[in-house]
Amino acid sequence: MIIAITDRKISAASDFLEQLEAVVASEPDMIILREKDVSEAGYRYLAIECMRICSGYSVKFCVNSFTKIAAALRSTRVQVSFGSLKNNIGKMKDFEEIWVSVHSAAEAEEAERMGATHLIYGNIFETSCKPGAEGRGTEDLRRVCGTVRIPVFAVGGINADNAGRAMDAGCAGVCVRSALMEAKTPSLIMKDLREKVRK
Repeated sequence: MIIAITDRKISAASDFLEQLEAVVASEPDMIILREKDVSEAGYRYLAIECMRICSGYSVKFCVNSFTKIAAALRSTRVQVSFGSLKNNIGKMKDFEEIWVSVHSAAEAEEAERMGATHLIYGNIFETSCKPGAEGRGTEDLRRVCGTVRIPVFAVGGINADNAGRAMDAGCAGVCVRSALMEAKTPSLIMKDLREKVRK
């Protein structure tokens, strides 16, 4: 499973929605709209547009952080930080899928106990999203995957060259940001990613 994570600040196209549609057209399994620095009104606009685009290509859509907007738009999925899950656990029961970012096996276990349905663990490799942060590596990923019963997805510096190593560690799929958002032809990147993930 391949999850595409958005970041309009590194979009290859000057028009973010144009890049978004190109990424969605490459048919990832799901899009996570991760635009944390926009206003609530700005995020709502992007979420509506992203839902519309995803619907046209039958690609799943997931709201990041803005749980009130997710509820208002009747989105069945939300992705939050471990801390946010902890502080708002009672407010997330209506979502069918609760994707939670974790950074240790202990957080993974606790998130599962609190109702997370999917985990995103990283950063696995070095990534421009977290400059200077050393990658946690595939052995740590393997440990987390073996700690919980729910699906774990690798994030952080994932590309076609290393996606296979992440899958070999036992994760259910990978999350990809810069490799797709910076690509002028996302479909070519996705083709390579699919080959590595399936192997």
